[in-house]
Amino acid sequence: MKDILITSSVLIAALLILRFCFRSRIPRRFQYALWGLVLIRLLVPVELPALPFSVLNAGTEVQQAVSQTMARPVYLPIQPQTDRKPSAGAPVLNHAPETAVTTDVQSNTPAPAQNHSIPLSQVLGWIWAAGMAVMALYFLGCNLHFWYQLRRRRTPFPLEHQRRPVYLCPSLASPCLFGLFRPSIYLTPEAAADPDRLRHVLIHEETHARHLDPLWSLLRCVCLTIYWFDPLVWAAAICSRIDCELACDEGALHRLGDGERFAYGQTLLSLIPVERTPANPLLTATTMAAGKRQLKDRVQRIARRPKWAAPAILSAALLAAVVSACTFAAPQPTHSSEDTPLTGEELAFFNEQFFNNAYNTGINMHNQFLCCSYEKPEDIDLFELFYNGDGNDRTAPEGVDQEALDAALDMKNQACPATILTVAQMDAVLTANTGLTLEDMNQVGFDHFQYLADFDLYYHFHGDTNYRGNVIISAGTRNGNLVSLYYEDSFFGDGWKCVTLEEMEDGTWQFRSNVAAEQPTIPTAVPDWEPTLTIPLEDLEPYQAPTVTVERHTNDCAERLGGYQTSDHTIRPYRSTDGNIYAAVVDVESTDGTWDARCFVTFPDSESWSISFFSDLFGQEGLVISYFGEMEPGYSTTIQDYYTFAEDGTPSILARVYFEGQILDLDGDGENELASPYQFFYQRDGKLYEANLKELLTDHWPELEYWDYSSLDPNTKAVSLSGLMTVEGWGEQLASCDRDIYFNGENILVYRDERPTENHILGTIDVPEEVLQEALAMGEARYESAQDGDLDDWRVSAVEKVPLSYYGWSWDGPEVEVYRVVCEFHSADPANMVLAGGAYMDENGWAGGILYGQSNFLVCTLDENGERTFLESLIPLDCDVGGTVFFDYLTETLAKAA
Repeated sequence: MKDILITSSVLIAALLILRFCFRSRIPRRFQYALWGLVLIRLLVPVELPALPFSVLNAGTEVQQAVSQTMARPVYLPIQPQTDRKPSAGAPVLNHAPETAVTTDVQSNTPAPAQNHSIPLSQVLGWIWAAGMAVMALYFLGCNLHFWYQLRRRRTPFPLEHQRRPVYLCPSLASPCLFGLFRPSIYLTPEAAADPDRLRHVLIHEETHARHLDPLWSLLRCVCLTIYWFDPLVWAAAICSRIDCELACDEGALHRLGDGERFAYGQTLLSLIPVERTPANPLLTATTMAAGKRQLKDRVQRIARRPKWAAPAILSAALLAAVVSACTFAAPQPTHSSEDTPLTGEELAFFNEQFFNNAYNTGINMHNQFLCCSYEKPEDIDLFELFYNGDGNDRTAPEGVDQEALDAALDMKNQACPATILTVAQMDAVLTANTGLTLEDMNQVGFDHFQYLADFDLYYHFHGDTNYRGNVIISAGTRNGNLVSLYYEDSFFGDGWKCVTLEEMEDGTWQFRSNVAAEQPTIPTAVPDWEPTLTIPLEDLEPYQAPTVTVERHTNDCAERLGGYQTSDHTIRPYRSTDGNIYAAVVDVESTDGTWDARCFVTFPDSESWSISFFSDLFGQEGLVISYFGEMEPGYSTTIQDYYTFAEDGTPSILARVYFEGQILDLDGDGENELASPYQFFYQRDGKLYEANLKELLTDHWPELEYWDYSSLDPNTKAVSLSGLMTVEGWGEQLASCDRDIYFNGENILVYRDERPTENHILGTIDVPEEVLQEALAMGEARYESAQDGDLDDWRVSAVEKVPLSYYGWSWDGPEVEVYRVVCEFHSADPANMVLAGGAYMDENGWAGGILYGQSNFLVCTLDENGERTFLESLIPLDCDVGGTVFFDYLTETLAKAA
């Protein structure tokens, strides 16, 4: 309704201005017809296609303000329930914890009455509905009473050549037309007494009928009933009723002719009663009553012959068309044109740091905000959100005696542990992640908690969990400060969801919604520069999967090793009496040893194998069977066969993947592909194709001498390759080369790092400024200490914060930060530069690795104001982050500084 109120207000205001500006220059019948636009706007939910000049584009801030106002809670008193059972005894907390209904664990005693919060929009909705009901009753009452009076007092007044029923009604103030489907003309004795007056009145009322004014009067009353609260709608109704009479006068005079203008005016003066107040706008009869000023205006218009100006009519029509376009056009989307796909680095942040990373507590509360659907944070299901607590591992809140609390909850006799929370704990989580407090929420699900009055705690017993432990954000977009993240909710198989977060000024994130969605079609973000190599795939032949050999085994099962159920068949790995481990479609099995199975896999290693399900891959689902085998002569790795099963249970391999496969939408077209560090599988026109990355790059990149290793990043949806390549002019010296390999649906795109180096910084490094300055100082110091004539430049290529909490490290002192700094040095003569073990040099002559320096870690402490103090790091250059040795050196660094 917000859109209708905004657009109709603009439309009515514009028509009122046009009515005033062109009051004596355009026909009133034309003016009267323009009010039909308002009727359509108010009663018909129709919109033109989105246009840049739509009123709703400019009204976005107004709509947001209205929405925010509507979402404010209103607190109403409610009575406590005296018959609550403990299972339903959780109080509804609204304005303050002191007002909540409390339920004692033992006595179930209710507490005093409490306040209940409801959204302001709901309160206003009740008021609107009540007002609409009153208006509807008043409208019906007025018209039924008027009809009853007419029926009771009217007498037929037969006339020749008159199609409509005509009645004489002495009690009427003025002649009128009344009735919707078969309107009748009602006359006063004064109108019937004189033949000329009678003829004028009959033509006047017939003109009303020809204009369908009874219908328009009814629709006008419907608008007033629905929009009773809008003063502009009332103004439009009053003005349109006046224009209705003026248009009728014009139509009647058109039939009478100019010679009867004076006589027609005399008739109006003698029959129209002068009213001090406007006629009842909710009466559908076309009564001739008018105010003194209105009557004067009507008579003046009748007395003078109008001279309409064609330019004025055309101008009014054009202006009305423009206003209509502005008010009927839908708003332009505010997001689609501005949405930008998230980069792999951004997706990695949400997958690896914001979500999933539970540190040492086991619960990341960010994941808990995905446990229910909500269109606004006030509607978050609090029971689902706090089902497992607030993310802390303590049993009792701070300051609460554990033994006394256990006794109050009778924990010795409880079958399940308890989740226990205070309002302060819940407020802390909500404020940090939504900007709201518990009293701001709509209390969805909160009544599932029980309240322990003696401790001012909320609790519930449970032995299960609703924790989404591993959420995979597959794609996302950014629009200003809003980020939309798409993930497949596999916890209950709920399909795709979209969670929207807002980035705040301090860099934190707050949840705004979590709703069902379709699998996104978001183009995969690729580097901003052109690819180094583009490999077309149009000449690839369809993939030929390995054939499957099936052997029937009977009564040879020595040990069942699990079971997997497809739609109609059971697949089991089992140890045979011959010592081998097989995977088989089991047709018959019983406890007496009867066994009849179709074996289709013989595992080469009795230990290194696994079986899992897959789905939504090229329209297929089935099992992934993994084992250790030979990829190529002399090189073995994990092999994964993606098996599907026919209706009769016959197995077939959909695809064979080397290393570990991942089902990803590589090109962002909404359809999944299968990828590994060596292969991309994709489907086109119902046929499956394999892009063997190693073979393709070997054929199209002759400088590649050695494929060292590769990895598939699900965030960037790219394979990162590290290898060695020849460089012209380097002789036998090989350069390290790193490439990122993407699939765009038609080609393999190969990118190298072409970020610019400025002020000794490679690309953009997002760390606090003082940290970056310390990293630059470290790089410059190493460069100067190297004293190597072959070096002519240096740079800092990366500064990475070490997530100490992720590794479970903590200490009793001030907050500690550790940053890993990557420094690189440029060689003026790369062909003759000697590199020690653990060092590298890329094709552009930049060298790095274990090179020049004792440590590449920055260690600092933060005081209560966030000021950093940098310490002398004792962590060695080649120390693995997160290991025991790393934290031993970190502890030593802190101890020395103390």
